[in-house]
Formats: sequence, C-alpha cells, structure tokens
Amino acid sequence: MYRARIDSPFGPILLCGDGAGLAGLYFTDQKDCPPLADGPGVRSDSSRPGSGTAGGVPLRTLRPARRPAEGQLPGLDEESGEGVLRGRISSGNEDAALELLAAETPASAVELFSRVREELAEYFAGERKRFGFPLQLKGTTFQIKVWNALCEVPYGEVVSYGDLALQAGLTTGHGRPVGTAVGRNPVAIVVPCHRIIGSNRTLTGYTGGLERKVALLELEGFAFGR
Repeated sequence: MYRARIDSPFGPILLCGDGAGLAGLYFTDQKDCPPLADGPGVRSDSSRPGSGTAGGVPLRTLRPARRPAEGQLPGLDEESGEGVLRGRISSGNEDAALELLAAETPASAVELFSRVREELAEYFAGERKRFGFPLQLKGTTFQIKVWNALCEVPYGEVVSYGDLALQAGLTTGHGRPVGTAVGRNPVAIVVPCHRIIGSNRTLTGYTGGLERKVALLELEGFAFGR
C-alpha cells in the first residue's frame, strides 16, 4: 500500500492505495490516521481536531438544514454570510503538489493519487458532487455493507444512523453497530460519513473533528441552527 500527502482547504490529507483503488483518505491530525511513512518515529501530525463551539454553542448540538436561497439560517453567522466555520477551517496551500511518501511509488498509484487530488479540488470548489475514481475498501463484511450504504447518501443530504442501517439492509436496532462502522470509515469525504447525524438531527461526532463536519456540510449547502 502506497501513501501520498496533499493539502486542502480543510488541512493536510493522507491518501493510501495503489493502482487498484483508493483504500484510505485521512486528515493527518485525526487519531486513526496511519503513519505518514514506514519506519519507527514517523507518525501522523501530533495536533488533534477539537469539537469546539460556534457562537458559544457546542458544535455537536447544532442541527443542519438546507440553506434557504436568501442566505443563512438565523442565529449563528448572519453578518459574514460565510457560514459557521468555513472561514476559519482553511489550512495550508490547497494547490500544493502531490507529495509521494514512498521512494518507489508505481506509476499506477501516482495516477490514482493525482486523480483523487484533482477530483477533491473540484469538490472543494463546489464543482463536483460525486467521485469517479475506484475504491478499495477493506473491512469486515458488516463494515463493507455499511460503507457501501454510505456511498449512496447523496451530496447535500443527511441521514440518521437508523436510516443508514435501513439503507444497508439492516434494522433501526442496528444503529449502534452501524455508528461504530461509520466511525471506522477509512475513506473520509469520499465515503461520506460527514452526512450522518443523530436521530434528533444533531451532529453527534466525526473522526476528523466536528469543525470539519460542519464545514463540509456548509460546503454542500447546509446552514446550522439550534
């Protein structure tokens, strides 16, 4: 498995995969990010995303709603019109070149990573709603079933863990194990676990940090209220 790092408006991202498909996409500061390279002492970034607040409101208690045509929902960031967090989430040069993390990365993997980088840039610019590169998901049968169901949640929509369980051919009683599988999703953004919310429509959690979850949903057309 080969690795590459790219910058994005949401912070540095680690890509894992080979010519067969993308197997991992991690923000480098999330706790389950693999080492950035082989060998002892080479770890992911030491900083960790925090849950944070917006306007004094804990992010996990916010409820997403489709942004009306005239602008933001009232209550959190009416003056700037930039949304709750997108203005402060940007980190680094999102146009930086692809950084390969293995000396002998084969051409097929380089081609895949380059395509992933290009399609992510289009997504961040609001120009892409679905990704076209192949995935190589590895997990238990149950996890794969949940991750495949995640891939069917459309851009600009959110569903609860119970709804996702039904989409995966399970029952709403599987909400907790489905939530565990969602939390272990190895391909952030592309397998869109940021589109999953609690049954009470609050944000609950996100392995990349709730600030990023809010910002990703804002990118997809949501505003937030309490």
